[in-house]
Amino acid sequence: MKNPDFVFDQQWNPNRWWALVILLLGNFMVILDTFIVNVALPTIQGQLHANESQIQLVVAVYVLAYAVLLIIGARLGDWLGRKQMFISGMVIFTFASALCGIAIETNFLIVARVIQGMGAAILIPQVLSIIQVIFPPDERGRAIGLYGAISGLALIAGQIFGGLLIHFNIFGLGWRSVFLINVPVGIISIICILPLIKDIRTRDNAAIDSVGSIMLTSSLILLVYPLIIGREVGWPIWIFCMLVGSAAIFGTFIYHQKKIIKANRTPLIPLSIFRQSIFTIGVLTIFMFQIANSGFFLVTSLFLQNGLSISAMQSALAFAPIGVGFFLGSLYGPKWAKQNAHVLKIGAWGLVLGFSIVTIVLMTVDALQWQTFVIPFFVIGLGQGLIGAPLMGVIMSGVGKEYAGSASGVISTFMQIANTLGVAIIGTIFFSILQTTSYNYAFVISITISIGFGVVILTLLHRLQGKRIYAIQKI
Repeated sequence: MKNPDFVFDQQWNPNRWWALVILLLGNFMVILDTFIVNVALPTIQGQLHANESQIQLVVAVYVLAYAVLLIIGARLGDWLGRKQMFISGMVIFTFASALCGIAIETNFLIVARVIQGMGAAILIPQVLSIIQVIFPPDERGRAIGLYGAISGLALIAGQIFGGLLIHFNIFGLGWRSVFLINVPVGIISIICILPLIKDIRTRDNAAIDSVGSIMLTSSLILLVYPLIIGREVGWPIWIFCMLVGSAAIFGTFIYHQKKIIKANRTPLIPLSIFRQSIFTIGVLTIFMFQIANSGFFLVTSLFLQNGLSISAMQSALAFAPIGVGFFLGSLYGPKWAKQNAHVLKIGAWGLVLGFSIVTIVLMTVDALQWQTFVIPFFVIGLGQGLIGAPLMGVIMSGVGKEYAGSASGVISTFMQIANTLGVAIIGTIFFSILQTTSYNYAFVISITISIGFGVVILTLLHRLQGKRIYAIQKI
């Protein structure tokens, strides 16, 4: 595949640091909305009379729409211009946030979340692409580092910020504020970005693989929807037919991608990058990592507020140690990883240890309070931080320069698919157990599954050991 030249009429944008603020704000909003809704779920469920499957869909459809349209969003930026697509994505995202905020019934909220995910998928690919173009090489690393830090911060901040918004109940909006807060921020971002950058596009006019896009989207919908809705409808035969159909369509998608490549056209996913072992094992590791994380955040939010009957504010405080641990791990993890090849494994052991402590506490302590989880939550957050940032560097270091753009898109897509599956799989198990037992027991089983994912992550990281030392030195 050719490397397209960027077309822009500026040397180095004099407003680039101000533009970066707006770009990172857009990135922060999109990632924040993946997780901020978790804290609001108990309130949404009560006020909109939603069942458990609908609650899972409120989370999952946003990430699913985001995941399956992410690569298409990147291609639209190539065609129509990065600035134009960033603004278009922000407009859609802001409008959909307003729809979420005025929802009076759950199905309306679910549809609005799909639209919100579509806006996110158009917006997000433009951020890194614009950063790559408007910053000179000596400043680009710092800008990308800030991008990574803000992305990680948004993941944890969603849990905390959501709890604070609901607690303070601004203008009496309650849970609606977690969506409506995006509206003024989005409008300000659109206005501010207009004079700060000029349009940027590439000369690559390769067509979007629309057939492949439809196949991948259909396969994921047929996988995620039955996993979420199956328990609610009693697992009839058509649920399993959908799952089989998902596998069949995905197999056809892979075959179609191979045909696209043979015809010298641009595939949706360049399969050749999976021949590089560091990339393949790394993507599988981060895939498992995201499944464990997204499922953990969902069931923990529900357990804290419904199981322990604590307020949204107390739930936010309970998540704070995870945020502190994650921040420290993200801050020092990449530096330590250059000196010690075992940092990623230490992070994985932190996950397993933190999850194990939570399980032991749940099984042995009678009078549970949110403060009981401060130490294990900090350990979990530290483990997440030690894995997340260094692992991305290791994966990208194992990819040739000619595949850098494609690899980044594939990683982002797989991460969002994993987030969707985490909500679907762990959430479904949690709610299934909850039908016949207590929140404590359902949470214990869910965390035990997370321990299993931690062990799988450790095993995969061990597979990386042989080539990882060389890879880390290149970060």
